[in-house]
Amino acid sequence: MIKINLLNSSVATAIALSGSALAGDVVAEAAAPAPSNNGDWCAGFKTVGKFYKNEDDPYIQSLKFFGRFQYQYAHIDGENGAGESFSEGIDEVRRFRFGSEIKFLNGFKLKGNINLVNDSAKSGGTREFEHKDWDELTLSYSKKDVAGFDKAGISYGRHKVAMGHESHTSSKKIKTVERSPLSNKIYDERWTGVKLKLEQGNWNGIIGYFSQDDKKERDAWGSMSQGSAFYLSSAWELNSGNLLFDFFHMSDDEDADSAMNDYNWAASLAYETEIGNWDLMVNVVYGDNGDSEYYSAPEQQGNFYGLVVMPSTYLIDDKLEFVARYVYQASEEDEGIKTNSRYFQSSSIDNVSGTKSGDSYHSIYAGLNYYLCGNNSKVQVGAEYETLDTTDGDANNTTLWAAYRMYF
Repeated sequence: MIKINLLNSSVATAIALSGSALAGDVVAEAAAPAPSNNGDWCAGFKTVGKFYKNEDDPYIQSLKFFGRFQYQYAHIDGENGAGESFSEGIDEVRRFRFGSEIKFLNGFKLKGNINLVNDSAKSGGTREFEHKDWDELTLSYSKKDVAGFDKAGISYGRHKVAMGHESHTSSKKIKTVERSPLSNKIYDERWTGVKLKLEQGNWNGIIGYFSQDDKKERDAWGSMSQGSAFYLSSAWELNSGNLLFDFFHMSDDEDADSAMNDYNWAASLAYETEIGNWDLMVNVVYGDNGDSEYYSAPEQQGNFYGLVVMPSTYLIDDKLEFVARYVYQASEEDEGIKTNSRYFQSSSIDNVSGTKSGDSYHSIYAGLNYYLCGNNSKVQVGAEYETLDTTDGDANNTTLWAAYRMYF
């Protein structure tokens, strides 16, 4: 059932973030004609959301709106560890978001966006266009040339906490239809807490402290009194490429919501560079699932580790791109790693089990990205083969992908 309150939800979000600060002179300037895109419809993606900008205004420096729409289709075909076959086609509105950002008082920024679709097609459910929940909602302040740093900033609210190279790349710009299961293991959810960002020369870093509040009991900001999580991220721009290190540790596990604790701690090291006409990204991960405080079943505990290798190149400059990805992940215990819930696990629709957890996983992906208007509007197709070593035997799956991505 498609609900009609979509527009109202979007408008409500914009009003909630913009507030009454749009009074007086700002309204007058905001009413000025938008910049012309000279008939280039692609330029419209970059200008349509820019509602107001004036760096000399002492109160409000800018106000913009943004959104994204992502639709995809997948056909899965494989068998579980017990040798039972499954085959299914699934179409899904993967993401539909709307938000706004306001910069004010020369350093403050309020930014938030909401999810506007509740699509459970991968689980055999329905699709409803409605206000589902908040994706991010943060209030931040930043300043240049402070405490010996080129720039420093602090933010509070509901954050995306990126772990691993794939999660540092927004879903608007990822080169594969879906992130790898290794990426999704160490990166998930939105966390309420504080982030300190620092920049100096070719280096930037993040220190974060977050609560492990129960996501099922809140929409936007959660309580800071339920468990603790610590985050470090450090990135260097080198002459030969970019180096990225991430570390995430969850403590106070006895007070934390189990849905927020897929592991005790994890570390990720990624490197990206160019080799001839190719871009290459390599990411290694190591972590600890935790003990009985995290998983009651011993076979889900212990250490895990993995590797992602992703080369890509343009077949037609800035238009047609080829991308490949190899993923390996493994664990010390029999069920310490998982496949993606999209769509290998979705075979549970037909009551086929044994495709979720195991101790060794391999996958290879190959695809093409056609850029209609850069990452603002693109079409993606791909094929991925996966194999998982389960306690019942080897499970395998082939997924054929087709997707459209758009954002402004």
